[in-house]
Amino acid sequence: MRQPVSSSNTAAIALLTDFGLRDNYVGVMKGVMAGIVPQASFIDLTHEIPPQDVLAGAWALGTGYRYFPGGSVFLCVVDPGVGSTRAPIAFQAGDWYFVGPDNGLFHFVLAEQPVHTIVKLTNQAYHLPIVSATFQGRDVFAPVAAHIAAGRPLSELGEMLSVDTLRQLELQPPLVKKDRIESEIIYIDQFGNLISSIHLNLLPDFFERSTVRLLFPGKQLMITERRRFFAASDDEQQPFLYVDSSGYIGIAICNGSAARQLDIQRGEAATLLFNNK
Repeated sequence: MRQPVSSSNTAAIALLTDFGLRDNYVGVMKGVMAGIVPQASFIDLTHEIPPQDVLAGAWALGTGYRYFPGGSVFLCVVDPGVGSTRAPIAFQAGDWYFVGPDNGLFHFVLAEQPVHTIVKLTNQAYHLPIVSATFQGRDVFAPVAAHIAAGRPLSELGEMLSVDTLRQLELQPPLVKKDRIESEIIYIDQFGNLISSIHLNLLPDFFERSTVRLLFPGKQLMITERRRFFAASDDEQQPFLYVDSSGYIGIAICNGSAARQLDIQRGEAATLLFNNK
């Protein structure tokens, strides 16, 4: 392990994990990084990803990273394959850096940003002296993230990789047809809002069309109401379509859980039907 680094231009380090905050895992990783870069600043993107849920982690990262300043380093650990043959990686995509397991966690980032450099983290000089088979977040990813934040070139951290070798999640992209878009529920947030995989850029006039409906074929359930926001006079029990803060079409119930009330799970098919003007 290298000695502490002094740098006046240390980048912010953002953390995303499924560790929760009850145990000491997050604090220990921050301690490791502070020992390498004492002046580092840490931002918790989230530590409440459901355990081992790589897709949920990928979604949280993919909808959040762009709001961080360029140069930020994202330390991401949702790693059900820890200790296996999955590769530990670091890469630059767009203006940001990412460190974590090659297991699909970076799916949405890789889909949106040009990748400049990718390395497999094979240079043990930048790891802790003893690497646990069960906590590589502490022993590999945290020290590497700290060194990147201090300005260490990626090329010094390990073997170069091609972007084509990185693992992607097996997701079906929305299928756009003449009068419909076939998609699925890709995320359910803390409030029970159902987020589809349909971004508004696939139907920019979503609110202007005279008729838009969302069908759940598996349940013969149709959502017909659209709202830009919720007014106090609205029916609180009526599910409605809206556009979430990241631009994806979703289903919500004011002061209630659409997921629970409609009995919809992540991965269920959702078809957006619309008139052709």
